Amino acid sequence: MDERRWGLFEAGSAPREPRLRIDPAWSSARLSRAIIRSSWAWVFPGALLLVVFNIATMLLPVVIGQFVDTVITPAAAGAGFGSIRSALAGWLAALVGLYVVINLGYRFGGRLGWFGVQRAQFELSQSVLGRILDERGTAGAARAPGGLLSLATADVHRACLVLYVTVYPPGEIVGLMVAAGILFWVHPALGIGVVIALPLVLLLMHLVARPLRRRSGAEQAGLADAASAAADLVAGYRVIRGLHAQHSAADRYRSVSRGALRATLSARAAQAGFDGVSTATAHVFAAVVVLAAAVPAFTGQITPGQLVTVAGVAVTWIGPLDSLVGTLGSFWAVSQASASRVLDLVALPPHPAASGTAVPADTGERALVFEQLDLEDGVVLNAVVLAGGFVVLDLPQSAQAALADLLTLKAMPSAGRIEHFDRAVHEHRSALLRERVLVSPRTPGILSGTVLDNVRATGVTTTPVDTARTALGVAGMGAAELPDGYETVVGDGGRELSGGQRQRIALARAVAADPEVLVLVEPTTAVDAVTEQHIATGLRQHRAGRTTLVLTASAAFHAVADPVAVIHEETRVDV
Repeated sequence: MDERRWGLFEAGSAPREPRLRIDPAWSSARLSRAIIRSSWAWVFPGALLLVVFNIATMLLPVVIGQFVDTVITPAAAGAGFGSIRSALAGWLAALVGLYVVINLGYRFGGRLGWFGVQRAQFELSQSVLGRILDERGTAGAARAPGGLLSLATADVHRACLVLYVTVYPPGEIVGLMVAAGILFWVHPALGIGVVIALPLVLLLMHLVARPLRRRSGAEQAGLADAASAAADLVAGYRVIRGLHAQHSAADRYRSVSRGALRATLSARAAQAGFDGVSTATAHVFAAVVVLAAAVPAFTGQITPGQLVTVAGVAVTWIGPLDSLVGTLGSFWAVSQASASRVLDLVALPPHPAASGTAVPADTGERALVFEQLDLEDGVVLNAVVLAGGFVVLDLPQSAQAALADLLTLKAMPSAGRIEHFDRAVHEHRSALLRERVLVSPRTPGILSGTVLDNVRATGVTTTPVDTARTALGVAGMGAAELPDGYETVVGDGGRELSGGQRQRIALARAVAADPEVLVLVEPTTAVDAVTEQHIATGLRQHRAGRTTLVLTASAAFHAVADPVAVIHEETRVDV
């Protein structure tokens, strides 16, 4: 697709100039205005078509009334077909024409408006996802994946519903103005009365919508918390079941879910009350107008057809009147609550540990330096890992996790310093550092697809097949132990594999990535001693000339490693 035509029929894969740019300092209302401006090319023609639709809808009772006065009434009085033939044909043609305009205006006006919502939702979601996936992370407490998912989907969608306030209300307002004009044409007193009473009715319905505005924010926050808890519960179910903590986890989710339910019921009660009052008000207003028109009809001041017109207009404007207040009240309230949540996320500063801008040095003798590094639990690490070395550190599990977080820029040292080629790691640009220093986590992550697909998924470009097969060999993963060899489909999470197989696939992926510095955290806890020895030897040979740091107590790795620091009860480790 020619990207110069991006946005004509669909969003391009890589738009050059996004129409929606977000400033985290904006208010919710300003973000809503920016969303409207970004989709104006679609919203404006859609709104115009809906204006035409509403005008045609209001004119329909006029045509029916004229049909009654010029065709039905004369025919009932005994007029011949010849005298009413032209009026019959003319008003029937007008009816058909109006129905065609009504159908096309609503269909294509609504379609253009919906397309604008989709376009704005696409661009806003890209901004939100860009912040979520930012290499620098976010400051403050870690956010649960379920909550982030809710923000990137439900809240983005609701924030873009503000476009409906732009697409539909103009046509509804014009339709009500046309209705007032028609009533003034029928009888000036009716038109003047409607002009005076209509703003009062709108104000009343606006006041009724205020509880909904207050409660919509609490509802969405509660739903996000419930979605977050559910996603995390499902993701960690295997661990929870292994710990026999199903009941505790279920109780936690039940508590969060009930809180969300209470907020939702509160918002729905406000919505129901608002709908009931607004609909009843609109119907009562229409009935009052019809009764007011009956008085001049009985005295002969207006014709039967004009009475039919008044009744038709009164019934017809119930929809625009109810929708107008409902759109401005409900959609605006919901969109503002979600826009506020989106802006709160986008405004989060990057994590201090990942805010560096320096470019890592290309060469140096000391790949990693740990200087008086406090790893909690009384462990202080002093070590130098030379470039090209194969070093093993025996650390407590808590210290392993702390060191992994520091090397992946998820945390700042509470005391001490970590250097990569004589510069503190948090001073480096995070994306460049992660390209050079790869930390393979203790818990293996297995993706859906085949074994070979998992090993080849090492970055933007996939690793060659031969490289992946070699890495699997280094990790002690033979094709013969799998039903379909390396083409075996493992499924999301690798639930069909054993723990040792999952661990070795993750190790093979890290080996295939071939980083300058590879850090492995307990890579062989789920394999037997013979396989572990094979892996340790093969990894040492394969990584010759590249820096490798293994955090493990495994004797097999200690046997092939460079100088090792072993911790028993010491509080300080020196290498």
